[in-house]
Amino acid sequence: MGIRWHHLTGDEALPPLTPCAVLVELEAFASPLTLSQINLAGIPVIALTSHEGLYQVQRALELGATALLTKPITQRAIYTTLMMAVGLRQQLHDIQQQQMLLRQRLAAMPQITQALAAQMQAESIDEQQAWVRLRSESMCTNQSVAQVAQKWLLRMSSGKRGAQ
Repeated sequence: MGIRWHHLTGDEALPPLTPCAVLVELEAFASPLTLSQINLAGIPVIALTSHEGLYQVQRALELGATALLTKPITQRAIYTTLMMAVGLRQQLHDIQQQQMLLRQRLAAMPQITQALAAQMQAESIDEQQAWVRLRSESMCTNQSVAQVAQKWLLRMSSGKRGAQ
């Protein structure tokens, strides 16, 4: 199957080849530094435990595990758990990317509002017309609304400086 493994005995650097997942034995493993490196690298963590109690589930979640594997281990359980861990880690990554994009859009809103207000005042138009112009220029130039708003503000501020 070509699976590589590396036994971590304590806090140490990750192996040079990135594994597809990391198996952490809950009862024996207590290495927060290594786990933080693993989670930052986006490697799925599978928690291994001898019994599936509430405490073990909570500990697995604290360690950043995306799946739980109970002993005795079967081949079917390993494959299913691995696929679940990889899939959930990918979903988590996608959600984090989407969240970052939404944060950027939210951060740009004051600038967009300022550009719309400046356009409304300069052209004596209402908010609806200003939005239409902003979106139209955004689509024509294949730029985001935030980029066009920033360009408008720069253009208007340089125009004011030139008039003075």
